Amino acid sequence: MRHVLFNMPSQTGGVPSGVPRMAFKLIEGLLSQTEWSFTLRSPWARHELPLQLQSDRLGLITVPRPRILVANMFVEALSMPGLCRSRQVDLLVNVDPFGSPLGGPRRVTIVHDLYFRAVPEQFSRREMLTNDLILKSMLASSDRVICVSDATARDVQRWYPRAGQKTDVIHSSATLEAADMVSTQGGPVDPPYILVVGNGTPNKNLRVVANAFHHLATTFPRLKIVHVGKDDAETIASGLGQIAGERLVRLRGVDDDKLAQIYAGASCLCVPSLYEGFCLPILEAQDFGCPVVSSNVSAMPEIAGEGALYFEPADAPALAGHIEKLLTDEGLRQTLIEAGRKNRGRFSWHKTATRYASIFEDLMNGSSRA
Repeated sequence: MRHVLFNMPSQTGGVPSGVPRMAFKLIEGLLSQTEWSFTLRSPWARHELPLQLQSDRLGLITVPRPRILVANMFVEALSMPGLCRSRQVDLLVNVDPFGSPLGGPRRVTIVHDLYFRAVPEQFSRREMLTNDLILKSMLASSDRVICVSDATARDVQRWYPRAGQKTDVIHSSATLEAADMVSTQGGPVDPPYILVVGNGTPNKNLRVVANAFHHLATTFPRLKIVHVGKDDAETIASGLGQIAGERLVRLRGVDDDKLAQIYAGASCLCVPSLYEGFCLPILEAQDFGCPVVSSNVSAMPEIAGEGALYFEPADAPALAGHIEKLLTDEGLRQTLIEAGRKNRGRFSWHKTATRYASIFEDLMNGSSRA
């Protein structure tokens, strides 16, 4: 029986952020489509995993999250080959580049984004050098590199062209686990509201949402901004100024069912980002009938397709204009919702797992583009 080891040491145990949720969905799909056995090496304990992964075919190695990622890469380079031999691993899959450059007969590295290249002002010089060293080492030692979007693949090709010939693109899909039927009644926030999902890092460009809101606040006195995620810099609040207290709702720690309800009740999801590797909230919104208004850069047009209205990321008046149309034109709103649902059909975890399984099978049979 083939044995695949998923290596995910950098992701905090019990915190269901985008990368572990993607990994769990992928493993779940591979369990259903193959007869292989799998091991997950990560800081996640057994009781923290989704119920769907409670399988005898998924072994678990729980390790502490490393404090210094670049040092951990060298530690893993020394220890991983022995671990893979002892467990008879046929393929080592690094779920993100913060894994091991050595171990197993074949290796795959999944690249979700190149934030440190695309938004360098978010990183110190030391962090830039460290991330660059890690990524160069991981890409050079991998037999295949899988990017989650064409946008990320272009970034890899631009900054690390030697990895280009062994790079594939496999889209992920939505990871929100919610009831099929979602009611907008009794939600945590009364409509109408503009929804923003994601932590307030500089690439999210949240200030433009506040700037756009000033164009709408008087015309729509009941309209609010609902932000699901952290914003330690208070980017939206500082941009709204005195009206933040009554027009901004901050939510954290929202479970999947509640988040689905928030999507379903929103006037639109606003994605003003300067850069994203994939952007899961777009697909989540389209799943639950929420129109999408997005910036027209990076991976957003690739993922949202025809199911979004687009604007230049610095153009607050254009963003406000799109939101106003969705608030006043029900026909446009329904057209965009239907376009989003149609676009959503391009993505599924069955398709994703099938593509990964094909590449994994090729590698375990000895094929490589390296």
